[in-house]
Amino acid sequence: MTELNFDAKLSAGELYAFSMRHTYRSMSGIFGLIISFASLIICAVRFEYLDRTAVMALIIIGLIFTVVQPVMLWSKAKAQVRKNKSINDTLHYTINDDGITVSQGEQEAKVKWYEIRKTVVVKDAIYVYMSPVRAFIFTKKQCGESFSELVRNIQEKVKQYKDYEPEESETEDENGGTDE
Repeated sequence: MTELNFDAKLSAGELYAFSMRHTYRSMSGIFGLIISFASLIICAVRFEYLDRTAVMALIIIGLIFTVVQPVMLWSKAKAQVRKNKSINDTLHYTINDDGITVSQGEQEAKVKWYEIRKTVVVKDAIYVYMSPVRAFIFTKKQCGESFSELVRNIQEKVKQYKDYEPEESETEDENGGTDE
């Protein structure tokens, strides 16, 4: 694998796209959409038989997951990019046979390939999940011409380490232990 190095600065739009996908691809997101659409359909079909309070309640319920939540996710993404220094500043990524290293100034974090739970490739990005809610977001805009090579390399390495279990000495070394 060739080592890939690039700098990235996450935008509010990229964070919003990730948040929307993450929210609406979960069971709770799908369930929320079903409730919203059902409320709007009931309101439309039964409008003439419902009193004003019921109509208003159904409209509010219908708008919660279809309008309110996306607006809240957008404002949260904008605020997070504006206030969070680790997102707001440029991050340097190094991707090689050892894993993914992200650095910013004097701080550095390394993620081994076996620590990655899954990858999701969408139109303009790849999301590399280390936990159900924590992921690296690599976009075409950030990576430029090396995006397709990046996606291919990440997917190959994640597949290679899919069933890998680190030896006890490896995890102790990473956690500051010794090999005794």
